[in-house]
Amino acid sequence: MRAPTEPVMPSEVTGSGKPVVLVPGGLTGWQSWKPHVERLASTFTVLKVQLLSVENGLRGVPLPTGYGVRTESRALELALDAHEINFADFSGWSYGGLVLLDFALNHPERVRSLTLIEPPAFWVLQSRGTLGPDVLEFQRVARGFDLVDVTEEQLVRFAHFAGFVPKEVDPRTLPQWAVWLQHRQSLRTGDLAFRHWNDLTHVKQFDKPVLLFKGVGSPGYLREIIDILGQEFPHARVEELPGAHALPVVSIDRYLELFVQFIHAGR
Repeated sequence: MRAPTEPVMPSEVTGSGKPVVLVPGGLTGWQSWKPHVERLASTFTVLKVQLLSVENGLRGVPLPTGYGVRTESRALELALDAHEINFADFSGWSYGGLVLLDFALNHPERVRSLTLIEPPAFWVLQSRGTLGPDVLEFQRVARGFDLVDVTEEQLVRFAHFAGFVPKEVDPRTLPQWAVWLQHRQSLRTGDLAFRHWNDLTHVKQFDKPVLLFKGVGSPGYLREIIDILGQEFPHARVEELPGAHALPVVSIDRYLELFVQFIHAGR
């Protein structure tokens, strides 16, 4: 039962057929899923959801009291309930992938298949030892985003650390910079991704098909997270596509081809 104060993820349904749920990245949110929705909706009922962090950032309002990854995971659950979707194929990218992973491990009975694109699941790395210096530096930088007005310079540093652009490239020179700048308050989550924790035992017990993506040129820590999850999920396969952390956009045709094949293979 939903408590009166619990937030629900904004959501939109398109198309008809078996349900597919798309959980977006933590910077531009569901805007990045728009071309994917348009193509998938010819075959599936597509539910796209918006992360609370992105929605509140665009509206310029604070995050919910006590906000964390689990807040987003619960908000996703409530969005599914609102649309009476009890069982679906899911795909989550980046911070949305972290949220989706938390949801799936806590509600495996609602997941038919799980696709994850480079979730920043730092707890997976910690299960194998201490975090490396590059990850700890990223956490230090991200901590400065917490509940403040995220600046242009902080957005530049995030774009580099998250793997959207190489360190030698100034993201302000890219055509997508204006959109990133508009969405920069989505990053007010600070270092919450680094402090979130799940149990690797639940990964080992997850008896559903899993498709994992890592990008050519992505930061080593994101690729390592995918490799560990690929080893620990009982029924997982790993695919590698060009585009670094932006692989579902840069390699949209191949990503959608593999995703749809994966969904149909289990039906």
